Amino acid sequence: MITIDTTNMCSHLQKKLFEENGIYHSLWIAMQDDPELTAVVRSRQLHIYRNGKKVLVLAGKSVPKIIREDSICELLQVERIKWMEQRFNNALAAIKDESAASLKTIKEDVAELSKYYGSELWKQDFAADEAGNLPPDLKRGVLSEDGIWNLLSDYRVIQKKKQ
Repeated sequence: MITIDTTNMCSHLQKKLFEENGIYHSLWIAMQDDPELTAVVRSRQLHIYRNGKKVLVLAGKSVPKIIREDSICELLQVERIKWMEQRFNNALAAIKDESAASLKTIKEDVAELSKYYGSELWKQDFAADEAGNLPPDLKRGVLSEDGIWNLLSDYRVIQKKKQ
């Protein structure tokens, strides 16, 4: 079981790691079961080590920094895609519903999807999908260029109508 002093950890990172719906929460759970992994907070970021060698740095607002290839890094990609896919599906349902209450609940999801789409992380995830490097049972609608583009466009159109 990994225990860390979170006193100096970025609050955004704390949410991503420790809240059930956080993007890194599944990663945190997996780390608890891996006796070879240790973690330390430095400069408000979480530095993750396997057998004393740094493999990954997680930050609150910036993208994770992969230091060396490791199974925990592969899990990070799969969990990120699952997390984004969930937001993608939530947003699709709310846009279809078009009610003001539904649209209000997805504002943060749409912001995350907009930031993700076209980012280096999305490009890496897309390339991994194209190369067949993702698990075959992984849902990945969020990696469809047309799907996410259409979702963001539809959201903007609905927002303009509501004004």
